[in-house]
Amino acid sequence: MTDIRIFQPVRILSAASAGDLTHWVRSQLKAGARYFVIDLKQVLFMDSSGLGCLILAQRMVTQVGGVLALCSLSGQARMLLEMANTEQMIPVYDSVEDFENSLKLTAQA
Repeated sequence: MTDIRIFQPVRILSAASAGDLTHWVRSQLKAGARYFVIDLKQVLFMDSSGLGCLILAQRMVTQVGGVLALCSLSGQARMLLEMANTEQMIPVYDSVEDFENSLKLTAQA
């Protein structure tokens, strides 16, 4: 089974909270983690700083050969990601389980 690290921001993903996500990704990478999910089910609002933080996290993870995905997008956060056309950069899944299943399928191929 793949070790997936999950970060769940709450309510707002903006400049005020983006540093927490960046710090978490860095610390998990240093610990050897390579599979990450940012679970946005509790995020009610995300601004451009939050979006930028997600893109930075994705770059940090892919630089070391890891995989970062988003899940549980809804409302304004989904709209912002669609408007920015980031779903081609960062894969989006309905749930953590869907991401885990995609990793299993990739490993079997």
